[in-house]
Amino acid sequence: MSRTADTRTSGLRPLNGHLQNVADNLQLIADLGYGDVALAVPEDGVLRVVADARPATAVSAIGATRVGRELSPEEEAEAYEALRSALPSCGTRRRTARGIVYATAAYPVVSDDVISGVIVRNLADQVTESPGAMEVAFMGLAERVIRLLCEGPVLDVDTGSPFSTVRRAGDGVMEVDAKGKVAYASPNAVNIMRLAGMEGAIADRAATELPGGATAVAPVVHARGGRAVTVEVAGRVLSYRAIGFDPGALVVVEDVTDVRRREQEIRVKEATIREVHHRVKNNLQTIASLLRIQARRAESDEAKRALAEAVDRVASMAVVHEMLAAATEEAVDFAAVAHTVVDMVVRGMGAEGRARANVEGSTGLVPAASATSLALVLAELVHNAIEHGLKAGSGEVVVTLRRGAEVLMLSVRDSGAGLPDGFDALTSGNLGLAIVRTVVEEDLRGTLAFSSGRGTTVTVRVPMGAEDGRR
Repeated sequence: MSRTADTRTSGLRPLNGHLQNVADNLQLIADLGYGDVALAVPEDGVLRVVADARPATAVSAIGATRVGRELSPEEEAEAYEALRSALPSCGTRRRTARGIVYATAAYPVVSDDVISGVIVRNLADQVTESPGAMEVAFMGLAERVIRLLCEGPVLDVDTGSPFSTVRRAGDGVMEVDAKGKVAYASPNAVNIMRLAGMEGAIADRAATELPGGATAVAPVVHARGGRAVTVEVAGRVLSYRAIGFDPGALVVVEDVTDVRRREQEIRVKEATIREVHHRVKNNLQTIASLLRIQARRAESDEAKRALAEAVDRVASMAVVHEMLAAATEEAVDFAAVAHTVVDMVVRGMGAEGRARANVEGSTGLVPAASATSLALVLAELVHNAIEHGLKAGSGEVVVTLRRGAEVLMLSVRDSGAGLPDGFDALTSGNLGLAIVRTVVEEDLRGTLAFSSGRGTTVTVRVPMGAEDGRR
């Protein structure tokens, strides 16, 4: 797995567009070149590393990032020679680090006719002494990318924006020569071309003959810049990233057919799940409507009140499913749910203008199952707070939400007279509290606590991992 060039160390001044483009392409150079690479900029006569990368394709002589460090003129003589002479400096002296014998080459980066930085590249003897055909081709391509970047940023040939890419595991690599023919194709590239329907030798074939090559590769062969194109051919989906050297090009290709297929399957499943939530919401709203009709026909006040409470319970769960139907994952922002549920309960009780209900705090994303149970608990607690806590018919109910590393806390506080003497939630006989206690303790595995003073506060604490709240 490729590492990412480290360019974000605090305390370093921002890089100009050219240097940032160099930094963004360092990982490509490191992996193609089988050696660590760094970008250093001159500051008050010394070179300071602002970005570096270590290869995923070989053991690196430099084991840790050097970003932020000054390069010693004695240790990094090649870098200072390139800075002084404005020419590449390919050192012949050998150094040893971590048991690896290596040599250093340095290349001046010129921006607006001024040397703005130096690319420092270390090459291990074990790679350069007896390289195979693939190593020779890859290191040659790394060298060409370096020299291209030294002259100026690599821009997208279509948009003109800075272009960068990396080499991922499984990628195929090809070199296209000045005549637009494939000079080298790695084994991975050959396999990818075969799967895409290409027969015969890949080498010496025109880039336009490659599957999708006329679209993805040909435009950069005689241009200076980069291009990223995804093409579908012979039932395969190929992701091309190419850098043109004017003439010639580096081509990196990845077969993303399976990835695209999995993405499509996931999209279908997500759409199906959203449709299920939509239908559940509709069914719950239908049930709520039926209960309202039944409540209007009930003769006793007690039956009407019981049916109205049932409507709130069903509607609170429908709120969660409504939000899930519009979400891209099986989680919702419970704070948004809480606002909707509280407003719904206040309106359903006809308490607008008499009872003020506010929601404070945030929760982040909460899994669907937990959110549905919490919505039911919240509806019951707010309903109880208005009906029993605010017995005078007016006052304030405050819902507070707080999310910790391992727990979600929900509290409902009213401004009423407080709990009656001897109150016991376990023996109160209140159906709503019985529902709350059962859902909190058995479904959510949480705790329920009551406190009384200036009003009544009911606090629910539910265990919830930090990963459940990631967006």
